[in-house]
Amino acid sequence: MKGKLYGIGTGPGDPELLTLKAINTIERCSVIAVPKTSGDSEKVAFTIVEKYVAGKELHECHFSMIRDLEERKKARLLAADGIIKYLDEGKDVAFVTLGDPTTYSTYMYMHEIIAGKGYETEIVPGITSFAASAAALGISLCEGDETLIIIPASQNDRIDELLKEEGNKVIMKSGRDLAGVLEKLKELGYGDKTKIACEVTMENQRLFNSIEEYEKAQEGGYFTLVIVKEKV
Repeated sequence: MKGKLYGIGTGPGDPELLTLKAINTIERCSVIAVPKTSGDSEKVAFTIVEKYVAGKELHECHFSMIRDLEERKKARLLAADGIIKYLDEGKDVAFVTLGDPTTYSTYMYMHEIIAGKGYETEIVPGITSFAASAAALGISLCEGDETLIIIPASQNDRIDELLKEEGNKVIMKSGRDLAGVLEKLKELGYGDKTKIACEVTMENQRLFNSIEEYEKAQEGGYFTLVIVKEKV
């Protein structure tokens, strides 16, 4: 009998936000798969589950982050092959990923490839960084008939168009593009309607109630998320 692949969302950073279903699933699996890229999110995901994986076999999945799409696809296929070897041995594999597996996660590449080959898979959802950020800031993401738009800051070609769309906005995957996005938001009059969370639920969490407040603090970093409220 072949093993089953589980995509496990670990939540945004605080180990107490790991769901009971995630813990129970991890404890049942004999192999823990951890994505490896040049970013920090994978290290955080493993740290969150570390206390539950003692004695289990760890498997690193290497993903390429270079711009060449074909090279990225090759890396994904190699990573999937590594997981499939365990599944063929009858071992269940838990692939852990920060936040939620269905939201900008490397897990979904594995899910699509491995499920496409006929293996059994299951996704265990996790708390997203934008839900955790809204909770920490004490605001709603959307209410009544408001819309919510999730925008990756790297959408350079469409960022102007997306920021002008009506509705509340979550800006994720900010990285090096964040400064430019914040300038555009100020030009659109969203300076005081923009709230920013850095490393939400983590040890060094910082929260800002405007772009001006954020810029004065000279903050930044990989785990920075922006919420723009259309109405305040």
